[in-house]
Amino acid sequence: MPPPARRGRRVAPLLALLVLLASCASGEPDLEVGTARAGVPAGGATQITLEITNHGDGDDQLVGAGTPAAAAVELHETVIDDGQASMVEHEAVPLPAGETVSFRPGSLHLMMVLPDESVDEGGTFPLTLRFEASDERTVEVEVVPTADLLDGPVAE
Repeated sequence: MPPPARRGRRVAPLLALLVLLASCASGEPDLEVGTARAGVPAGGATQITLEITNHGDGDDQLVGAGTPAAAAVELHETVIDDGQASMVEHEAVPLPAGETVSFRPGSLHLMMVLPDESVDEGGTFPLTLRFEASDERTVEVEVVPTADLLDGPVAE
């Protein structure tokens, strides 16, 4: 058996190789954003629905969204606790590799705060989505009657 100093010289390159392989195995996200729709605003707000599918082999996160057509866009989730519904704001929403995340009423959704007059039924507006790992994406959002959002997002 070699002395401990010689064993260390053999193990160090192996450990370096394992660390390198582990970092390569993290994979890359490959995001597809489905059709985005917003309800006609009421009470100074409206929801935006869409789906984001991560076809890649690496995880990502939605970390924000914005549009020039509103004061803000927030990441929300409707939570039912003891029969009471409330909205919880999230700083990020995980987008796991190989999965689709749906944003829809009664669950995860994007909340448009103080939309302007351009957000009207039949119109569209740009929405920019920001991700932790992927480049940001800008999509066109169609404004529909709020009841139409209950059908869920439409995949492209």
